[in-house]
Parts: sequence; C-alpha cells; structure tokens
Amino acid sequence: MKPIWYFVGLILSIIGLIILLTGIYMLISPAHSKPVLGELHPDIWWGAIMVIVGVIFILRNRNVKIE
Repeated sequence: MKPIWYFVGLILSIIGLIILLTGIYMLISPAHSKPVLGELHPDIWWGAIMVIVGVIFILRNRNVKIE
C-alpha cells in the first residue's frame, strides 16, 4: 500500500496543472471583465505552487510501502 501523502501529491499535481493551464489560457485570451488584482495572475502562481508541492509529495513517498 502507498501512504496517503502519495495520493495527496497526485491530487495536488492534477488540480494544480488544471489551474495552471486555465491561467495560461486566460493570459492568452483575457476575459472581458477585469477582476481586482487580475494583472498579478494568481491562478498561474497557485497552479505552479500546487504542481511543485504535489511533485515533491510524490517523489518523497514513491518508494515508501505501508504494510
């Protein structure tokens, strides 16, 4: 069995990748209405942070086995 942190990393990576790709899409084709502080692109930052943390969780727990 894998530890729970492996699956947490997997979920963080997948959701972070979705948020990151959405942020990149919104950067290429911006919306008609501008949100407050939208020029900082928080979706790109948080998506990248989630992907990095998820990959760290996956790499740290990939060889750990729970019996």
